[in-house]
Amino acid sequence: MNQSAVPDSGDPLVSVVIPTRGRPELLLSRALRTALAQTLAAIEVIVVVDGPDTATLDALHSVTDPRVRVLAQPAAVGGSEARNIGVRAARAAWIALLDDDDEWLPHKLEQQWAVAQAHGDRVIVACPWIERTPRGDTAQPPRQPEAGETIGDYMLARRTSGERASGLVSSLLFTSRDLLLDVPFQPGLPKHQDWDWLLRAAARPGVHLATSADVGAIWYYEEPRASVSRHQDWRFSLAWAQEHLRRGTMSPRAFAAFLNSHVSTAAQLSGDHAAALPLLRAFAGARPRAFEWVRFLSGWVIPLEARRTLRSRLGPALARMRGRRPRPTAPLSALSVSGQRVALIDPLDTGHHTGYAALLAAGLVARGDRVQVIGPARLVDAVQHASPQVQGDVLPLYASGAEAYYRLPRRQRELVNVRFFRAALRAARAQRADVVHLLYLDSYTQSFLLALLSMKPVLGRVRVRATLHWLYFLRTYKSPPGHPLGEAVHLVVVFLLGLLGVRIMVHSQTLAAQLRARVPGLAVDAVPYFAEPPRTTSATRTQVRAARRADLNLPADAVALLAFGGTRHDKGSDIAVRALALLPAQFHLLIVGPARTFDSQALEQLAQTCGVADRVHFRVEFVPDDEVESYFVAADAVVLPYRRVFAGQSGPLLIAASLGVPVVASDVGVLTETVRAYDLGVLCEPENPEALAAALRQVPDLAPRSRVPDFQADHTPERFTQATVESYGTSR
Repeated sequence: MNQSAVPDSGDPLVSVVIPTRGRPELLLSRALRTALAQTLAAIEVIVVVDGPDTATLDALHSVTDPRVRVLAQPAAVGGSEARNIGVRAARAAWIALLDDDDEWLPHKLEQQWAVAQAHGDRVIVACPWIERTPRGDTAQPPRQPEAGETIGDYMLARRTSGERASGLVSSLLFTSRDLLLDVPFQPGLPKHQDWDWLLRAAARPGVHLATSADVGAIWYYEEPRASVSRHQDWRFSLAWAQEHLRRGTMSPRAFAAFLNSHVSTAAQLSGDHAAALPLLRAFAGARPRAFEWVRFLSGWVIPLEARRTLRSRLGPALARMRGRRPRPTAPLSALSVSGQRVALIDPLDTGHHTGYAALLAAGLVARGDRVQVIGPARLVDAVQHASPQVQGDVLPLYASGAEAYYRLPRRQRELVNVRFFRAALRAARAQRADVVHLLYLDSYTQSFLLALLSMKPVLGRVRVRATLHWLYFLRTYKSPPGHPLGEAVHLVVVFLLGLLGVRIMVHSQTLAAQLRARVPGLAVDAVPYFAEPPRTTSATRTQVRAARRADLNLPADAVALLAFGGTRHDKGSDIAVRALALLPAQFHLLIVGPARTFDSQALEQLAQTCGVADRVHFRVEFVPDDEVESYFVAADAVVLPYRRVFAGQSGPLLIAASLGVPVVASDVGVLTETVRAYDLGVLCEPENPEALAAALRQVPDLAPRSRVPDFQADHTPERFTQATVESYGTSR
């Protein structure tokens, strides 16, 4: 919207209300930043600080936009009442709600305001949104409301077994101040605050739901931080839903769906098995449909008996499908086939994927194997550029583009994935592949299983291998721990892949041991990740170091700490900034790599709040391959302050180790394994700035690492290829 849309009086068209407490980085980097960037400029942003919170108030002092109003509460009142306080203080006729950890796209308010003008002041305007989790993005909602459908049924109920409930969250909502004054949020409600308000508001005459056209918000879910929505009190949720059922603000259909998706799930997560009977009675009273009964009963049965039941019932059937006894899971080293045919499959084509495929293909070609690569055009081109002998089969995952793919409902996206893998397996079989290797199983376990089930008879004795780079589904790598049902489902899928003869590769002995322990009998190989030989020689190192330090304006006596690889939440760049504030003035922090969870502005504001803005140097951008090593050589240590959720190998750790640069790393998973195995530096407690600072104080006394030759020998491209071939079942 252009500036002419701003009223002459200067009064805002919309008041944005953001309740917040204890999350200044997220508030500034997500909610506040994107609210102030709206194309509808005639707004005010009311930030209600819920109780004493010095860090948040200090961070807000750095915001100079006059449209921002801060209402600091002397005592905590909770999210519901904080919203009510913001609504009562608002000057505009229209209110948009925004949680401090979510964000908006620039056109959201403009589109919703236009919809509201056409519907009147009893409308609640929502918008399509992106649900963002550590596993990726999902376009929401799965469908639009039907004519005559109540808000409660649209929000909570499922029409079919394969459909997700639409759900609505507060960061989407746009409505009139009058409606919010007439129906305020319920103070003191520990959870379901937005749904409670929607159900009560929908019961008022004339209140109805409308939606704007385009995706307007990003809702963050399952991030490793505290959240009201993750409060697992099933008794409260049951009583809350029963009260709405009694009042008639929630239909029996919505009640049954809510018990399935939230109450029963919370009881299972808390380990309260005695809840099954009272929940069964409440569930039966709602007269649920057959598919809801299946979901309810399976939710209680499968997590407890999954492995035994699936082994006894599915094992024989799968063996009959194969037409023979299950194949042995030990490496088939006795085959010793020369010149085998290997099909490499990857549905993705970003830099990491193309580099991984190209290096492995080159190694296999050098051994005399015949290699076929199957995947998107950019992946095929990259591999054939490195090794022209490779046969390429271009097979795009999303023919209509990534944006259209991620807008699909999850079930449709799963079908697209299955079609891709079926086509890839057919292409491999057409070339009479001896080995099929899926290079990236992580996001596609279920899709690959479904494709393999239908294609296994066609594949015959083809050996199937798949690489898992992250064990993201294990509760060990979730903070707080995720739902056990989610972990159980993933483990069952991996177990079934094993029954079909798939051998899994991981890039860590630790991850291999964890996977074997959780899925007994699964064939798992630990394949060392490759670290390419350094380009910087000992003769040029001093010159390269001096040039990069001058480029970064580092003082001559600075102790330079490098946080490389982007600002993803799990990599903890914010923790490094907080630790820097506890170190002497000669310590400087270099934050280098693409912006992810935190953008440079948010980190700069954090550095200012911590009083270290003059000691943090930013290159929050993509770094070309030929410049990467110069940042490591310029550093006195590489800092890896990763959070507990980090579940894979670290590229910056491998680069530092190959160059002999000391590392200071969180005592987490694969980091611990690698640092200890090669004496690469110092480990510290994760997510603890004080512990990180104490470890970083040792940097001036850390000598260049002496076991660099051992690390380099164990992580050469040749060793990576050899270990992969051993997993294929051959040796030379």
